[in-house]
Formats: sequence, C-alpha cells, structure tokens
Amino acid sequence: MDPDQPEVEAILVENDIIKSVGSLAALSSQSNAQVIRYPGNTIIPGLIEPHTHPIASALLGATVNIGSAHYASRQEIMDALAEAADGVQLTPWIVAFGWDPIAVSGLHTPTLEELDAIAPDKPMLILTQMLHEAFVNSAGLKAAGIQQANGAELRELELVNQAISAIPPAADAIVELLVRRQYQAYAKVGFTSIGVAGAVGRHPDPVGLLSRIGANNSPSLRSFIYLLENQDDTGHNSQNKSAVVGRKYWLDGSPFTGGAATRDPYEVTSLTSETLGLQAGHHGEVLLRENDLYEKLLPQHQSGHQIALHVQGERAIDVALNVLERLSQDVPEPGVSHRLEHNALITADQISRAGDIGVSLGFFVDHITYYGDQLQDLFGAQRVGRYMPTASAQSAGVVITLHGDHPATPLDPMQTMATSITRQSLSGNVIAGDQALSAEQALAAMTLNAAKQLGQETQLGSIQIGKKADFTIVNGNPLTTDPSDIAQLQVTGVLIDGQPVDLRWIATLSPGLVWRLLKSQF
Repeated sequence: MDPDQPEVEAILVENDIIKSVGSLAALSSQSNAQVIRYPGNTIIPGLIEPHTHPIASALLGATVNIGSAHYASRQEIMDALAEAADGVQLTPWIVAFGWDPIAVSGLHTPTLEELDAIAPDKPMLILTQMLHEAFVNSAGLKAAGIQQANGAELRELELVNQAISAIPPAADAIVELLVRRQYQAYAKVGFTSIGVAGAVGRHPDPVGLLSRIGANNSPSLRSFIYLLENQDDTGHNSQNKSAVVGRKYWLDGSPFTGGAATRDPYEVTSLTSETLGLQAGHHGEVLLRENDLYEKLLPQHQSGHQIALHVQGERAIDVALNVLERLSQDVPEPGVSHRLEHNALITADQISRAGDIGVSLGFFVDHITYYGDQLQDLFGAQRVGRYMPTASAQSAGVVITLHGDHPATPLDPMQTMATSITRQSLSGNVIAGDQALSAEQALAAMTLNAAKQLGQETQLGSIQIGKKADFTIVNGNPLTTDPSDIAQLQVTGVLIDGQPVDLRWIATLSPGLVWRLLKSQF
C-alpha cells in the first residue's frame, strides 16, 4: 500500500515500529536483528475492520444460532427452537439469533401462538440476522413491559432494544471472557484493528468492558470505539490499543426488514408483501428529523469528535448530508472527517456531495454475497444496478472502506474482499458488475483507507517507515490471485507491534479474570 514501493522482500522492525523496508541483504546490513521468514506467504498491512460490534457478536455467538448457514427450511428452524427451549442458556431467557426470511425461502413470521407453544412460561427472544427486528413470546412481552406489539413481532428498533434490555445480563466475568475470545476470532481471520461502530451488547458498562480489555498487556487487536448517544467515556482510559474516537447514530433501518428510508417505495413482490409483510407503497422512515439531528451532532462536531451515521436509503443519506454540510459551513475545519455507514442505495449526486465535504463512505458489500439474489425483489432492476456503488465512489475520489457489520454477517474478510472485486452472490449472480473494484482498490479499502477513516493513517494501514508494525500473513498474494479464488486464501498469522498474536483461547485468561469467573459460578 505504499505507491513508491508496492512490493519489498523484507521489513525491519524495531521497538514496535517499521524502521526500514527493502531487500533482505540491505536490511541485514543495517541491523543484527533476528530474521523471521514466511516462505510461500505474503505479508500485507494488518487488515482493518472499520465497522463491527464485538460485544454483540460475542454474546450472540453464545445464543441459539438459527442462521441460514445452519438451517435451510422453516421447519428445521422451528424444531431447533423447540429443542433449545429444553436446554441450558446463558441467561434465563431463550435467545436465538439469525432468523433470515431473505435467505431462507418460506420463512414467514412466527406467530405468538407458535412461540408460546414452544416456551409457554420462559421468555423467548428471536433476533433477525440484521438485528433490526425481533420476535418475542407472551412471557417475553410481559417481562419487557411491552403492551403494544404486532403479535410476536417487534419491528421498531426502540421496541427491540426494550425487549433486549429486559434480559438479565450474564455474569460480567463470563461476558468479558466471551468478548476476549471474540477479539481472538477477529485476529484469526486476519484483522489487526477494528472500529467498534457503537458499543452495543447486553452489558451494564460496555465501554468500560472494552476499556478493560484494551488495557490488557497484549490484547488480540486494536480497537477504536464509537459511543452511542447515551454513553460517555468517563470510565474509559485510552490505551495504546484502545481509544474512543467518536459517536454513532442510526438514521434508518435494515433493507431486509423494510427499514431502509428509500426515495421510491419497495417493489411489490411476494418477498416484500408476503414474507416481509410490507404494504404497497412502503418505504422506511428516517429516524431523526434534520433539525433534531443537527442539534445532536453540533457539540460533537465542535469538539472534534468523529460522527458515524448509519444510512441505507437515499432519504436517510440526504438528511445526513444536509446536516453534515450545515456543520461544515457553521464550524469549518473541526479537525475531523465524518463517515456514512453502509450506503446501500447512495446515488452519484450524493457521492459527489460527500466528497465535497470530506465524508468517507463505508460499504457493506456482504449484502451482495448473502442477499444478492433477492435484491431485485426488494428494489427492482434499476436500483439494484447501482447497489453498493463502490467503483463510482472510488472514481469520485472519496475515501471508501469495506466492512462486515458483524454479527450481521460471518467474519470473513477474504470473502468481503472477493465480493468487492467479483460482485458475485453465493450463487454466482453478478450484481452491478460495473461497480467492481480492482484487487488493489479492495485491499486499500481494507487497510490504508480504513486507517484513514478511523483517523489512524499516520500509524496504520500500510507498510511504510515510521508506522506500527501490524501485519497480516496470507498464504497467497491477493493482488495476483484470481479474484474467484481470493475467498479461499488463508490467514496464517497476525502480528501487532511486530509480535505474533497468541491465538490460543487460553490466552484470554488472566489470573484476575479466572478468579472473577469462579466467583460468578459459586
């Protein structure tokens, strides 16, 4: 990712920093340092995931997984829920994750009667794959104090959060262990840094939890945290590998529940009307009025805090850009650039506006991987033809990044990179093929551009003298591998500050954590 030296033979690391790059002979003459070889492998800058949710990923990883990767029919999923109702759970509730009517054919909404039959007395919560919708049985609705519900369905994010908040949290030490293991899961697939795009997850002090993990002498990766509106960083001590960098707000919902705030309505198809239950003429709503959003963002902008805005549909993007343009005019040069997240249906004009005010664009291209075959039934051929327009944004000179928004999709950066190049769904269909990135552009989006988006480009994102020695080791070169084979590349090692990350799960355990785990159980 250094345009002056795109490929070198060796890297000299001293005191966690890249001191020199070049030929092995030249670097050996500069130092008597130990030589570590990776024959048959390629060293690339440490991969950066700029938009993910580690606490939610860790906790949902301990729930009942009913995702499409495991079950192919509604009956299989309902049987799995019934079996889980008799088992032991992390909390007193039965919590399942991964209900996905877009990916599983015929997966119509569960009725209240069905869920009550499975769990008549025990609260049950089922979260959809994109986390913007949930289904709750009668015991769960009562425990959460929810009077108004459409049967078992909770479509408004406020109601979903109300239900989740009613779930008694697991013991703090257990949650910490799960999150530490989640950090290792990121590292195992090649990430050296993550952007925590909203410290979401059922925990009384999620920011403090991330701070505690970041203060460890050897966390598995660096983390850059975006607070939610009701969170502060009073208890967070920024460490070398953990820092609060901004705030996160939602302006619309998921395209796959009808939540994207589109200009034109969703298509009228069997998928939208029968499976999702959307009325003709439906389009999602913008969650914050423009003036209200301006008032929320102004103090953040003035104080130089980065703002990350979740936007999927064109109307939500318009509101975001209108407010960010006003902020840039009222308080020019605040010393920070803001970011728009996901950008499923962003237009060419909106991309140009974002570029004019220095806003970076993060693209959730995994939509194409896992839902590409259903997109036309949601938005029609014309809009699908510009879905996730990464190439247009690249051509406009905007800083673009790629992300997986875990736990919404599996941890698989090589698949994400491959999709951005091939634009293929899992079935092989090409979605908006003219929006494909080159291999170099895709790798930049997941390294140098991601570092820029997080405000860390002077420290991370490329193998250049003076930067941190964060590397991902891959068993092939993603720039010369056939795009159809990039997803099969394997990460063989990860280094942070020039040191190999210990990926054994036992490495998450410190004496203090072991003691708190024991106390939580006895």
